[in-house]
Amino acid sequence: MASRTTTYERDSSDTDESTDTKRSKQTQVTMVKPLTTVNLMQFVEISPCDPKTQPHPRSGHRAVATYSDLWIWGGYFPSRDPERPPMFAELWRFNYALRQWTLESTTGNAPDSTLASHSMCVHHNYVFVFGGTGYPFGRNVSNDLFMLDLKRLQWKKLQLQNQQPNPVYGASLIGKGDYLYVLCGTDSWRYYSDVYEIHLPTLCCTQIGHTFDETEDTTGNGRYRQEAYIYADQIFLFGGGSNSGVAFAFELLPVFDLNERRWSFVRTNPDPIHNFPTARKFHSIFPLGEHQILMFGGANFDQTAGIHVVAEAYVWIFDLEKLEWSRSSSSMIQPTYFHAAAMNRRGEIWSHGGVIQSSTSDLPDTRITSIYKMHTKVPDLREVCWDRFLNCLADRNVLISQAHLLTQLNIPGQYLERIH
Repeated sequence: MASRTTTYERDSSDTDESTDTKRSKQTQVTMVKPLTTVNLMQFVEISPCDPKTQPHPRSGHRAVATYSDLWIWGGYFPSRDPERPPMFAELWRFNYALRQWTLESTTGNAPDSTLASHSMCVHHNYVFVFGGTGYPFGRNVSNDLFMLDLKRLQWKKLQLQNQQPNPVYGASLIGKGDYLYVLCGTDSWRYYSDVYEIHLPTLCCTQIGHTFDETEDTTGNGRYRQEAYIYADQIFLFGGGSNSGVAFAFELLPVFDLNERRWSFVRTNPDPIHNFPTARKFHSIFPLGEHQILMFGGANFDQTAGIHVVAEAYVWIFDLEKLEWSRSSSSMIQPTYFHAAAMNRRGEIWSHGGVIQSSTSDLPDTRITSIYKMHTKVPDLREVCWDRFLNCLADRNVLISQAHLLTQLNIPGQYLERIH
């Protein structure tokens, strides 16, 4: 619910003692230090320990999160310098424990030019990348599916059987069990809301859904840079953009039934005070508990001014059972769109880069390389202790240079495995 915040209480002192005791001949007074409440369901900026080693500002890239790292692939930054292409064929890894970026070297057959608005998801220890566009946008569009082995850092181009999705960028790629689902996207001329099902063990690809008639934009059907989420064998679509530049609203949500294999619309209920979220594309959604999602970021297109306008900073929550929107008290530190965000199994959302709009800049759109983090649930006590331990280190490089000390301190192996 909107009024619910995820918090835990911690001692405001720098020591493990929570009480001070003063003694006298007559009385003994125990003075309890005040506890501070920390709202974990609020974005905080995470600064890399070495700011000299980090990705160049970018947008249009994608991210996945594992237990120990945030991974980003691709991205775009406008450039007129022929020595520096506008697209990044780069795989960066941010280690949570070290707070350190590493530009990884990979082998194999990787995407080489379609490096923006591709789709990406992680399944076990494999990252799947589908589609995408090169620059100029829409000139070179892909319908290839690639797989990256995160242990070997090896790419492989997969050969789909039976059918092949349309070459698109801005599609959604989501997984359920042994299946991947590709939805929507554009080749810059046509916009789609087709649905393809890929059986991973056999790589058999089958079109199971076709483009539906949009109700908001009568100039054409299909959408791109929407967000998709599977709930109870139904795929919900949230927002996205049309061929006219319009961003779709949230009063009516398209829903694809995986059993009946057809599209329908569901009408949603507004927040009783704040109504509906503003229409948007280029945003992010993630699960919150068992039957809710949260949404942040994105932009909508101002047709009068002819520019994209960043969406409101608030984090919104949608209840998939009640079909009800609520605006939370949490907000983004710096509202962005075309960012790359992912959530790990601990319920931590990590967001990198994207486009901001700054009134102090000569350029209306500025790309950043900042990292933001937010919890979607209360971490267990072990995670709180581990985080506190890391924050007490003057230099996190000792986790590598003096790793033997961690063993002497009896740090559990599951935490040592996260340091690399």
